[in-house]
Amino acid sequence: MNILVSKLLQFARPDEFSDSVELQSPDEVLSDCLVLVQHIMNKVRVKVERSQNADGLITMNRTELQQVIVNLIVNAVQSMPDGGTLCLATKNEDYEGVKGISIIVEDTGGGMSKQVLNKIFDPFFTTKQREGTGLGLSISQTIIKRYNGLISATSKIGQGTTFMVWIPISEN
Repeated sequence: MNILVSKLLQFARPDEFSDSVELQSPDEVLSDCLVLVQHIMNKVRVKVERSQNADGLITMNRTELQQVIVNLIVNAVQSMPDGGTLCLATKNEDYEGVKGISIIVEDTGGGMSKQVLNKIFDPFFTTKQREGTGLGLSISQTIIKRYNGLISATSKIGQGTTFMVWIPISEN
């Protein structure tokens, strides 16, 4: 109950829950996140493929970036209960003329229908009937937007899902 209330408050008043904002290396944060979710990945046969090619730093709260990435990784692993491949990548990518870094989390799970895909960022929407609050992706979207970034997903039934988080590179 405390976790749910905390997440609700964070969603409703995100500015009150953010700590220091510093320069971050997305590659380093992604590596840290893998350590944080290792216990979940050990429960299923998930092969991890990494392609970390980002060059540059972003200005963001480290804990918030970890929260977003961990949420995406956990969702990906949960979508592959019989095992599969988790691809994690970072790369430099421009969006509308702005230099940024993309963080990609891709799974080979069951994928999502267009109807589900259109609702995944809605607060309280969940496909996990007995677990989950339906706030993870909604909170993740709120966090990323606060840093002038974007989060999007593509999915194909039977082929898996790809989440892309894009954050502008810091000019500092």
